[in-house]
Amino acid sequence: MLSLLSGMDSSVSYFCGLSAAVFIAIALAMAAVRWFHMCRPYDKNPNYYYPGRPFVAGVYLCSLTLLPYVLHPDSADAWFLARLYFFPVTLYNFTILLYAYFGGVMHWRKWLAPMVIIGFPVGVSLLAAVVLALVPGDQVGVISPWVMYILGIMITSVCFAAMWLVLRWARQFDEDEFSNPADFPVVFARRWTVMIVVNMALCWSGALANNQAFLAVLMLLFASCMVLFIITALHPHRNRAVEEPEPESAPGRKASSAKILSVVNTVIIKQEAFLDPHLTIQDVADRSGYSRSYIAGLFKSEYGGFFPYINRLRLEHVDAYMQQHPAAPLQEALEASGFNSRQTYYAVKARLEEQP
Repeated sequence: MLSLLSGMDSSVSYFCGLSAAVFIAIALAMAAVRWFHMCRPYDKNPNYYYPGRPFVAGVYLCSLTLLPYVLHPDSADAWFLARLYFFPVTLYNFTILLYAYFGGVMHWRKWLAPMVIIGFPVGVSLLAAVVLALVPGDQVGVISPWVMYILGIMITSVCFAAMWLVLRWARQFDEDEFSNPADFPVVFARRWTVMIVVNMALCWSGALANNQAFLAVLMLLFASCMVLFIITALHPHRNRAVEEPEPESAPGRKASSAKILSVVNTVIIKQEAFLDPHLTIQDVADRSGYSRSYIAGLFKSEYGGFFPYINRLRLEHVDAYMQQHPAAPLQEALEASGFNSRQTYYAVKARLEEQP
């Protein structure tokens, strides 16, 4: 198909212009959906359930810079603009989406200043390409193509750094056995880092191929990805109840935090639930009769999290077991204390020793 289009200049131009128009139309529609639509009852707390919403809408509105290419797909300047947009600019947009959403989840705003600094040369290059594409006559050569590749390499490294940070956050919550299970969308984070890696590969392929028909196909693929992103993000991936009341220990009477902790500790310590190597917060919630997310919040505020609390108990049990059974091998003590293996024991011990 691509070879056929390559041999038909007018058909290629028409196909490229049409693809760009479709891309812009879908991007604008997705920007409107992201900005104006929020599922109920999550719209009561948009900052929590839809972090980074203005940034997502802004990224999609950026597609309007491709209008010169829609109008003049046969222009060399417009072609350079399209290549610039679907290479460093798109990579930059991916990075913004990662930081805006997951940085919002983590209440981490340190990314803003560096991304503004890095985005300055990207924005200047994009605006210059738009101006050149609008000026009659081809001005090819005013902006060196090497600028595009240099910016692409720089933004690619920044995007990988953002993905590494997001995956590190996901790993921390995973290892904490979801100490605050509703607060970080672990599965969503991993799926979208994979998706962004695939899209980065497509961006680089389009830049290196330097082929209009190939880029037109990529535009349609990216448009599909935008729709997929909005569909998957419409329903929040953070599961805390919108208005979750404090759990009750008896009808009409609210239980205090101390009362809940007493019940929870009875399950964990007196009933020795911590010795179960597969214990989760959900198990504790089921056995104590209270909300999982509320118990998770108490663990976080009182003990620093579910993971450190349970595993400190297990480490203490290992020491006590070895004192009571001095001839017992370490593996026996570990299995009796809820550790699956020596590797898990040493990893947990090292991690907790690093914490204050």
